[in-house]
Amino acid sequence: MDTPITIKEGLLLIIGICVILLLIYLIRVVRALLPTLKNVEKITDDAGRLTGMASDAAAGAEDAVNSLMESTDDMADFIANNKSTVKALVSFINAVVAIKQLFNSK
Repeated sequence: MDTPITIKEGLLLIIGICVILLLIYLIRVVRALLPTLKNVEKITDDAGRLTGMASDAAAGAEDAVNSLMESTDDMADFIANNKSTVKALVSFINAVVAIKQLFNSK
């Protein structure tokens, strides 16, 4: 029982064997890459959480800076509107310090 194989059939047989071997190799590669892909997913999730935390902290810092700016503006307005009171208070403090120095020098 002799079956002749043509060159075309021989080439198709060799190509078929190569395709099967390539599929086996690709399956092994994908199986090896699955844990790596899971780790990459975890890292991406962690990076997303850290980015969210940094964004929240930056927003909080911006709110604090805005609040500080408003307080500083309010204090500047208060001092500008009450210059005479501030001058009187500074004069009173200077007088108290002068009296204290007078008694300490004796």
